[in-house]
Amino acid sequence: MPKEAREDGAPRTIPELRTELLRASVPEMRSELLRTQLRRWTDQVATAGRAGDLFELEMWLRSFERFFRIGSRLSERESRTLSLHNWSEELRLVDNALMRVVHLTTSILSEEQVDLTRFDRYVEGSLANDESLDPYIEKLVRHTTPETALTLLKESFEDLHLVLVDLVRLSRLPYSTFIAVGKIIYREVRRSDLVALIIDKKFKPVHDRIRNKRVSRIIREIGDASARRQAAKIFLELFRLLHYLEYTDPATLPEDQLRDTILPFALITSEARLLLAYIERRVIKGREPSSAVDHVYDSFVYCVPLELRKVVNNELTDISVTRQAESVRTRVENSHGILKDCFQQSIVQLAQAFDPTVDGAKIFPDFTARREQSVKLRDGLAEVVRAVRAFQAGRDEAEAERMKEKISEFYDHHIKYLMYRDWSGFELFYIEILKCGSMSALGQIAHRFEAFLVTLLREVQKRSILQGADPGGDDLRELIGA
Repeated sequence: MPKEAREDGAPRTIPELRTELLRASVPEMRSELLRTQLRRWTDQVATAGRAGDLFELEMWLRSFERFFRIGSRLSERESRTLSLHNWSEELRLVDNALMRVVHLTTSILSEEQVDLTRFDRYVEGSLANDESLDPYIEKLVRHTTPETALTLLKESFEDLHLVLVDLVRLSRLPYSTFIAVGKIIYREVRRSDLVALIIDKKFKPVHDRIRNKRVSRIIREIGDASARRQAAKIFLELFRLLHYLEYTDPATLPEDQLRDTILPFALITSEARLLLAYIERRVIKGREPSSAVDHVYDSFVYCVPLELRKVVNNELTDISVTRQAESVRTRVENSHGILKDCFQQSIVQLAQAFDPTVDGAKIFPDFTARREQSVKLRDGLAEVVRAVRAFQAGRDEAEAERMKEKISEFYDHHIKYLMYRDWSGFELFYIEILKCGSMSALGQIAHRFEAFLVTLLREVQKRSILQGADPGGDDLRELIGA
């Protein structure tokens, strides 16, 4: 607010007060103008059918910021190894993402804008002299429209790409170089207030409407305004995380782009942790869980980090330097599956906490099918374990034949529901058992196979998608030693 008197005690004049008030309101006015400009532009992009490209562009720009924070997520012991690591492969993945951003900006800008940009570059380049900055770049910097901001970002990333192409050819790149590239990208992205606003204003109507009518109705019917706002934010965050995951689905990606998913995964895990922090500090802090909704929120804080650790500490560790294409695909597939199940299950559980009649299949068409597949997989594994144990107890030809039949039945009908990484292990045991002609040797193989199967069965039983499904009875708990 403006002061009503000068420092010498004399009252301010009306023009002075008007000037002071205007000066105080300029940041707010500029911020509102930028938001209005961005809203109109995103509507235009959506009308042109480019909303998907805009969302992906935002995802990659946000991913850069999270990917380069790798040092802040490590323990002190792990941090000491940063200086020993060669960061060439990580920067190669960054370069791939840079070029994807360049492609997306070109796609979002209309053909007329692209043609005009080329013409402007030609004209300004013809007028340039050796003693001044590039007039074309100067012109881009002066203008503050979304189109010029994206064009400038595209120009910067194309230049940085040329630097990285040569940089990653070096035999070794230290952590300091990796971080320096991250800072350059951060400054280029943040150079334009409009581009920065694309990142900072997370929820946008063109992307983040809850289109599922059942969930929308649940939110509208929450009586308490504060609880309604909290639930709406958590639903929006979870749906957005699932939207990000669409860009990590190995079923839609060629082999040479699978390792690039480490950047979106860095964003997804970071955003999930921020959501959990919000739930813990803003939603359930200082109160004992008393309602079904409170218990669901409390379970999120406990259970979701376990799934995140599976992905970060097991599946994605060193994926940037992994050379085997099959291993990369398997680990990306596992990471995608774990997180998709986790986020979908979280949305269904939260919806059911407000309305117990909600069916997960009404929210996600494949929800029931995937749960049924997991139940079939669990029960199929249990049948094989029972057959293997029966053979070990009897050690006769009849039990051996029955065991082989059960293994063959599982291989023909249920192995497709296993994680891809476990297929080869099962197949090796299967071939070994079929070829074995000695009863004593078959007993030794069966003992090892049983341990393998029980481990698989325990992992399947932990799947979040099976929460709320038929537990399988006391016999199943005995099989896995629970």
